[in-house]
Amino acid sequence: TVLFWRGLFAAVFIGAFVILRFGRRLSGLLMAMGSQGILITLCSTASTILFVAGVQHTSVANAFTILAALPFVAAAIAWIWVGERPSALTMAASAIALVGIIIMFRPTAGGPSLGDLLALLGMVAQALMTVAIRRNRDVEILPIAWLSVLLSVAIAIPLAESLWALTPRDYAVAAGFGLIAVALGQVLYMIGSALIPAPLTSLIGTMEAPIAALWAWIGIGEVPATTTFIGGSIVLASVLGRLLVERRSLYPLKPS
Repeated sequence: TVLFWRGLFAAVFIGAFVILRFGRRLSGLLMAMGSQGILITLCSTASTILFVAGVQHTSVANAFTILAALPFVAAAIAWIWVGERPSALTMAASAIALVGIIIMFRPTAGGPSLGDLLALLGMVAQALMTVAIRRNRDVEILPIAWLSVLLSVAIAIPLAESLWALTPRDYAVAAGFGLIAVALGQVLYMIGSALIPAPLTSLIGTMEAPIAALWAWIGIGEVPATTTFIGGSIVLASVLGRLLVERRSLYPLKPS
């Protein structure tokens, strides 16, 4: 039900922008996206559905710890498939970020569950999507993002329950979810993936965990634990430090 409504609102928002931008060219772009465009669409859809389902069947701690492996998986796929060998600095920053994530969200005992497996599959799908986008930078991403959202809605319909039982507040939340989290978040991630190396894209994505804890604190007063502050600080420091080094390499300081 969550996937359906957030996807439906996101499809409206993304679709309006896509139609406005591409107009009559849209159908031609969709027809010409080829096998790589189809792969990106399927990976994006699978990542969205599997990770949401995973969170519903395991702890948030487990799900985010699994997501922290994204930089390593994306780096391995990029190395094997594209020949894009990650820099030692990116791998070091990824390892430091992983330490921070584990400190924040220590996996629960009891062994892997169905939710763990779903979250793992969702993470692998997102890593594959990230590398595929990087490998095909000439593919128009916005129409693919729209198609991915529409596909997730179609898959959610037969699995959803009580679609019309939401309150007005629920519909407003779903609309905001569709606009901000899906329309803006997913589209910006997919566009950004084409502009920077896949391992760096995935490393930036690990910031989702500490930022999610921050939003929970601001939004519903869920005060983070001390380990969340410590682990989140490590994640943010590793990513921001890596981005700062990247910026200095692109824009070196001129001698005075």
